[in-house]
Amino acid sequence: MPVTLQEARTIIEAGLAQARTLQQRVAIAVVDEAGNTISLDKMDGAPLYRERFATGKAFAAVLTQMPTTQAQALHESGPERYFGMMNLFPEQIYLLSGGLPLKREGRVIGAVGVAGGAAGMDEKIAEAGVAAWGG
Repeated sequence: MPVTLQEARTIIEAGLAQARTLQQRVAIAVVDEAGNTISLDKMDGAPLYRERFATGKAFAAVLTQMPTTQAQALHESGPERYFGMMNLFPEQIYLLSGGLPLKREGRVIGAVGVAGGAAGMDEKIAEAGVAAWGG
C-alpha cells in the first residue's frame, strides 16, 4: 500500500515540530514510490529554494532506496549507477543528508526529504517524521 496523504501529513507535522524544537527553518517533502510529491511544506523564513532541495532529497532516497547520506557514496562505490541517475534525472536528484526512504514490509513505498537546516539537522528532522509515521 502506498503512502497516503494522511501519512505524509503525519511525517511532515512531526518533522516541523522537531525543526521548531531545533530552531531550524526547513522545507519538508514526502514523495511516493515513483518520486511524485504527495505533500510539501516550507516553513516561514526557510532559505530560498529549499522546497526543491527537499523534494530532490526525497526523490534520491526513493531512487536509490537508501538514505541520501549513504547514497552519496555511490559516486565512489558505484560510479556507473551514480552518473546514470544524475544523467537520467537531471535537476531532480539532490544527494545531501536529509533524505530517508519510507519502507513498509521491507519495500520502499516513498521517501521524506528535509532541506534548510544547519549541518546534520535535516536528517534529524527527517528521522523525527519517520518515527512519528512508524512505518
